[in-house]
Amino acid sequence: MKRLFFWLTALAALCSAQKRTDDAQWWTKEPLRIVHVITSLGKIDGIAAAELAEWKRAQGYNAEHLEVMEMHGGLDDQGFYFQSKEAGRVHPDFLKEYVAEAHRRGVRVIVYFNVHWYTVKFGERHPEWRQVRENGQPVDGVYENGTDFCLNTPWREWCFQILRDLASYGVDGIFYDGPVYRADSCYCNYCRAKYRAAHHEEMPSKRTRQGAAFQRLLDFQTASMAEFLRESRSVLRAANPGIAFYMNGGVRGANWATARLNRALIEHQDLLGSEGGFIYGDLTRLPMWKPGLTARLLETQASGKPTVIFSAAAHKPWTFTLLPEPEVRLLYADTIANNASVWMGITQFDMKQPEMKAVEAMNRFVAANGRYYTGSRSAANVAIVWSDTTANHYEGSPAQMIDIDRVPQRSAIGNVDTEFNGLAEALIRAQVPFDVIDDVTLERDPLERYGIIFLPNVACMSDAAAGRLKRFVAAGGSIFATFETSLYDETGVRRPDFALGSLFGVADEKKITGPLQWDFMKPLEPHWLLRGVEREMLAAPTWHARVRPNGGTVALRFTEPLKGRYDGIPKDSSEPALVANKVGSGTAVYFAGDLGAMAAGFHLPEYFRIVANAARRLSAPPFQLESVPGSVEVVWREQPGRNMLHLVNFTGEMTRPITQVVPLRDVRVTLPAPASYRRVHTLVEPRELPVTRTANGDLQVTLPRAAEYEVLVFEK
Repeated sequence: MKRLFFWLTALAALCSAQKRTDDAQWWTKEPLRIVHVITSLGKIDGIAAAELAEWKRAQGYNAEHLEVMEMHGGLDDQGFYFQSKEAGRVHPDFLKEYVAEAHRRGVRVIVYFNVHWYTVKFGERHPEWRQVRENGQPVDGVYENGTDFCLNTPWREWCFQILRDLASYGVDGIFYDGPVYRADSCYCNYCRAKYRAAHHEEMPSKRTRQGAAFQRLLDFQTASMAEFLRESRSVLRAANPGIAFYMNGGVRGANWATARLNRALIEHQDLLGSEGGFIYGDLTRLPMWKPGLTARLLETQASGKPTVIFSAAAHKPWTFTLLPEPEVRLLYADTIANNASVWMGITQFDMKQPEMKAVEAMNRFVAANGRYYTGSRSAANVAIVWSDTTANHYEGSPAQMIDIDRVPQRSAIGNVDTEFNGLAEALIRAQVPFDVIDDVTLERDPLERYGIIFLPNVACMSDAAAGRLKRFVAAGGSIFATFETSLYDETGVRRPDFALGSLFGVADEKKITGPLQWDFMKPLEPHWLLRGVEREMLAAPTWHARVRPNGGTVALRFTEPLKGRYDGIPKDSSEPALVANKVGSGTAVYFAGDLGAMAAGFHLPEYFRIVANAARRLSAPPFQLESVPGSVEVVWREQPGRNMLHLVNFTGEMTRPITQVVPLRDVRVTLPAPASYRRVHTLVEPRELPVTRTANGDLQVTLPRAAEYEVLVFEK
């Protein structure tokens, strides 16, 4: 009997060890389907543990963000539904009961921990913890009715103890919502002393966003956040080595105010997530492909770690309403097409709404086809740059923060967000697959896989990035830049001339012209950049940098400004608008105005055509599509032995929110010879697609139909 007991014990230990091995970095093994039911605004245990866990299982989720702390007006120590040494009041231990129910159903439990919104009453009990503004006043008005604490104060120890308490429950992960700084914080005594010790000077103002002093402040706040994350993760790993940890990361916007700089913070996280799927207000002014663009940037910034796009099923700012079913499906589809896991935030009032059937179907699809997503990589040979450096330092950049305090941009000229959105939309409408890369990519990552890199007003650029771009073009690559690209250094200080001026073939005249409300550009002669542009007069951009030719070939030039829209026929000027320049084995294209802002605001087909001509001429298209409208986003990814063509169909009824998608029919896909795929099949509506060859050996398939989303798998 003792021998049998010994072997049974050994077998149990072996199985336990195997389970721990299988669970190691569980978040990397398959696409995550994460749900967050917002219960903190109501009653944490208002839905029975078994009922809540069963609903999530039935919906097809494999993970969740679980709320076990109430937040009526912010977080405090009065509403913990778990045992904690920091609890100010004892409540039922909902977490213990719930973890067992969720794990029994195969749902991973990631506890949601809000670390950026606290009740004013709790803040008044701990005044030394509060963030402080430049004017010496504590931060208030967080979500209209709360306050926030500083991660350099003893508040951090309060957080660490709560992490230890939560980890003891065997939860699978911890998610930090926050932390964040504010646009005019934190100037508390702890931060001032820490900064003084590091730099032997007083903290500078956040109102001046150029120069070395501001860069030191931004680096200090980012380093403070990285230290907080590192110590948080160490606390968790000491309690449970298999626990996942991550935060609500930086957005594709100006993160100087919050110090959520993903490149600096990813080292201390296991996943990288951002609110790319929060859809706000007038949706006709919001890029339809916002989730996908954010996902592409996160993939660049994540250092190979998994990414998550946070999407709200609600049409913000209305928390207790829902987007129409096609919009919900498109949020989901655009996320997974671009290799990110899905997080869907809903309220308890949404759980039985019919739109949840759409999410359930998408969850089931991903669960059945996860092998086509896990481990895939982009096969695009075009890139567009999102410049955090420019967003943080440039005059034409707003502080795209969380929605509790928004800081307007300081100048209406050269908005980096709309400039990026317009060029990205032009590429999407041309069905050009592309990556979103950043300043760090330009400075240190390989660029050779790209035929062309688009630089949408990347105004602030380091000498290192400029030098690598020069070598990239000389070696045969191409760039397409707009407006003030490279005219400022990496701290926002203006240069005497463009750092990339030798590539552009122009010299800066140190003047911005505009706003031009009814003016024009004219072609000089036929040029490949203008192929398909038949007009003699093209609408001029609102703003442009005045430049003079310096070796480049001028394809478009501005006309003399008119005094009014009916001021006669405009006269020619010598001022370049569009310039192409051959440098070494490569080509540089420079557009002097805010092309992207015009494309985003007015959707002028000539602007889209110029971008499409550059992309197709200067990089080899991996495929051609026929019978596909410009409202279809295409993503081209690869795994060993196969490629996947993702089609995300945003073709609605000319308004948003989209209530009905117009299906695609008889889409022809042509891959140039010598494409050697033996089989092509689809995933959403599973079918085999017959493969044919053209006379010159190109491979062709025809997709009969697609609704919001389809994936064509090309097997080698």
